[in-house]
Amino acid sequence: MSSIEAVNLGGSIETQLSNELRVGGEYDQNLASFRPRSLFAKWTAKGANPLEVTATYNVAANSAEVDVDYENSGTRVQAALDSARKTILNTVELSRTFNVEGRDLEVSPAYDLSTKVASVKNRLNLNSDTTLELNLRSDDVSNRDALDARMTVEHAIDAQNSIKPSFSLKSGDVDYEYTRALGGDAELNVKATPGKDVNLQWEDPGSRGVWTTNVKMPWGQPSGASVSFKRKFNL
Repeated sequence: MSSIEAVNLGGSIETQLSNELRVGGEYDQNLASFRPRSLFAKWTAKGANPLEVTATYNVAANSAEVDVDYENSGTRVQAALDSARKTILNTVELSRTFNVEGRDLEVSPAYDLSTKVASVKNRLNLNSDTTLELNLRSDDVSNRDALDARMTVEHAIDAQNSIKPSFSLKSGDVDYEYTRALGGDAELNVKATPGKDVNLQWEDPGSRGVWTTNVKMPWGQPSGASVSFKRKFNL
């Protein structure tokens, strides 16, 4: 490798300023130096009705995004706002958990104002080791052919290993995910889409925070891989 520019590195810095406030930024490597890609602040209020607000400033686009997550009486409300869009409000989602014959069923309808896509996520806990999730999406609810459905099965093989295949019921595409818990709270996660790409993420807790390494590679093309890392500092 002839220069550091060819490494294609990225990183992040995150600092907990108080019990409620965490700040940080994402950085890109450019000409042997790092420049900020985005800066963020996350404020969390815990209690009977938890509230989390995350504000992110995108440096290059000169725009701001705000994510709001609020829970009240068992109903969770999530909303995303983006100053770069005319509608400002980008997405909104509601979710609530029901008990069906002794099993927990979470239903989450959502709507994306920018793409006009409506969706419903249904998540059923079959047992302590296996969860079934069905996602329905459509940009035209009056047209049956516009409906796309994806089914995901998450299964814990044992205390260290779990798998999560995902099937598109419309196209027949299959994604695979494998997670292995390593020693010392470290974790390895591999996601693969045959014919497209492979993503690997390794999280390794250190004495002052977590190191996260990501490797992305086009399917069957190791030379096209990119590497990024981030470090969370606990001060």
